Amino acid sequence: MIPKRINTRHLMDAAEIINKEGIPKHRSSTKFDVIVNYKRYPPKYLIAIASKLALGKMIKAGTYNGGVESNSFLRSRGFKITNKRGEIIDYP
Repeated sequence: MIPKRINTRHLMDAAEIINKEGIPKHRSSTKFDVIVNYKRYPPKYLIAIASKLALGKMIKAGTYNGGVESNSFLRSRGFKITNKRGEIIDYP
């Protein structure tokens, strides 16, 4: 389960950290990307980095799901989700 304490500012700041540090190969996305300031990021990795900012520790990838859970969480905070072809995914 994704902690509700992660807010939009944490996610925006997480994107800046990823811009500086990059994305480890094993944390790349496979089906979807989240758009932050016109750039694409792996949703689960963005949430993991944001959790470190919000909670002081990075939540483990196995404690929450990619796809609907991660994407719905990000959409509820105002972000757009795309598939790998760049098409916007518009589900809850």
